[in-house]
Amino acid sequence: MLRYPLSRPTIEVDIVEDHAVLREGLAQWIQANAPGIRVVGKFASWAEAAAHIGALSDVVVLDVLLGDHVPLRAKIQAILSAGPQVVVCSSVLDPAVMRQAIAAGALAYIPKTVAAGVVESAIRNAALGEPYITAEVAAALDSERSGPVLSAREHQVVSLYLGGTAGTLAETANVLGISVDGVKKHLASVRRKFQDGPEPLTRLALRDRLVAGGWLVEDPNH
Repeated sequence: MLRYPLSRPTIEVDIVEDHAVLREGLAQWIQANAPGIRVVGKFASWAEAAAHIGALSDVVVLDVLLGDHVPLRAKIQAILSAGPQVVVCSSVLDPAVMRQAIAAGALAYIPKTVAAGVVESAIRNAALGEPYITAEVAAALDSERSGPVLSAREHQVVSLYLGGTAGTLAETANVLGISVDGVKKHLASVRRKFQDGPEPLTRLALRDRLVAGGWLVEDPNH
């Protein structure tokens, strides 16, 4: 459900982007070229945005690579639960990540290489609760959907244990508030899902398969 009625005269937008030049540049372009759209929040990290989750605006423009290890699905779903719609704007062009964002509820996935006007169009559609799908994303969504599917808890475990700051079983268990045995159980389940031969998957091999499947995002800057 949209937080505001469609008759609201101004679409208010928050930008979550860790590169200051991109964040400020998009905000200034919108101010100068997009009548009826106003940037009211600019956040340099997911932690900053999450701290204001209840006060976010009509549409949140969200980057994928923010230097943290919170799952993309979790970020999108947290924003949607608070009321705003989500437009993902990213340099990541992996079809698996595009599918992940759209499946989580984002109404658009916009490559950073496009003109700012495309972002504007996506924002206007999102404010109406309507998707904005570029040809590139459409092709990704139409491609074969194959590979293992993780539960929400399995995704949390692998995101922390294999892609996050919690590098040990005990640290992962502590962050999630579950037992070490619980972490081991979920990891074993994930390994079974990705196993395709007699040899057990190493930690690195499992991580590589999760990245390839779009469950973990590889950040080249971190």
